[in-house]
Parts: sequence; C-alpha cells; structure tokens
Amino acid sequence: MMTKKPKEVTPNHVNRICSETQMVGDTVTNSDMRIDGCYEGNIISSGRLVIGETGQYKGTVQCRFLDVWGRYSGTVEALDMVSFKTGAIFEGEVHTAKLMMELGVVFNGNCTMQEELKPKSELS
Repeated sequence: MMTKKPKEVTPNHVNRICSETQMVGDTVTNSDMRIDGCYEGNIISSGRLVIGETGQYKGTVQCRFLDVWGRYSGTVEALDMVSFKTGAIFEGEVHTAKLMMELGVVFNGNCTMQEELKPKSELS
C-alpha cells in the first residue's frame, strides 16, 4: 500500500482519467491528477487530486489537496486540505489539516483534523 513520501509537485503536468474510462490499479505520481471516469485503487500524489462531477473513486488516497465534485468511497489523507463541492457524495474516512464542505454535500463518514498532518508514506 502507501509506503512512500510524496516529493515536490511537477509543474504543468496533470494525469487525467477521462469520463467513460474505467481503471483499476495503484498510482504514484509527483503531478496533479483528475478523475472524471471510474477509478478503483490506491493513489499517492504530491499534488492535488480532483474527483470531477462524473468521477467515481473507490480506494485510499494520500495527496496534498483533494477536491471532490463526484463520488468518493474510501480513506483520504490530505496533508493540506480536503474540499467537498456541491453535489459530492462521500463515504469513508478523512484525515486532513483543513476541511471545506459546500451546501449539498452528502458526507457519511468520519473526519480527523490535525494542524500538521505528516505523511505516513514515501514516494521514491
């Protein structure tokens, strides 16, 4: 699982899973990532992960920032901030320093907030 520490974000690089795409597996990246399709697996990212309006994600994530417009089921460890946007549906656990939730979010889970969240894993 997640055993590596994220490095600095690679600027101007975004990994994208487009709508109507289904993907299963684990991803480790120094870049931002956007999911508009269906993804099941574990993700370690040094940057921002976005689950778009049509995105569906199931798994465990470690990232710096997480923005959710779509569906997320699992556990997230975001070092800086998790943001749930109107229409997002979440089931699981959140571990983060800051949490933002807009009106219209469905949140079924637990949230643990710490001022300084330290990464548990490393990215080689």
